[in-house]
Amino acid sequence: MRRGDVATAQSLIAVGVYADSQMKYRISTVLICTKYGSAYHAFLQHHATILKFVNEFPDSLVSNAVAHCATLSGCVDAAPAPALSLHTYQLEPSFLWAPGDARAAIFAWAKDAYVVHIAATTEPFTDLPDDCAGDVLDYLDLKICRMASLLIVTKLSSPDARAWVRAVTAAAVAVSITGFSNFQTGNCKA
Repeated sequence: MRRGDVATAQSLIAVGVYADSQMKYRISTVLICTKYGSAYHAFLQHHATILKFVNEFPDSLVSNAVAHCATLSGCVDAAPAPALSLHTYQLEPSFLWAPGDARAAIFAWAKDAYVVHIAATTEPFTDLPDDCAGDVLDYLDLKICRMASLLIVTKLSSPDARAWVRAVTAAAVAVSITGFSNFQTGNCKA
């Protein structure tokens, strides 16, 4: 990696390479500042803070997903404040940088949001009375509450937001097929 190349580090983290090497290899903060520069150090510190928080609160990424969809839909005041200050590379649909529990939470939310988006735009479903529509959604075993699903339908369903949710759902399927989560957590049997 070139001196202080934050963009390369961001790309590596986005595809699943953790930035906690400073902890693993006991590299001091002073060495990082002098060798790679203060921008790189600030980047590593920010990512380490995010990782620590996400490890403690795996569901915290969901509020960021809702806030991201609100931004994509142009309804910033419709969503709760995000739990974290994530960078663009951390909102890549695969969330490969995130610990397995957090990735599972974001993928479960995306699945539910995707089902809600489809239900809201499918004619036979939209013609159902509210109680029947609720029964159908209950049958689909959605984990999000009715208020959250109404928020998704009314405020977070721009074409860009739907495309991002679809990409997260597709990434969830791809990650589950490839077994990346098992590989990353050390449970992979080669």
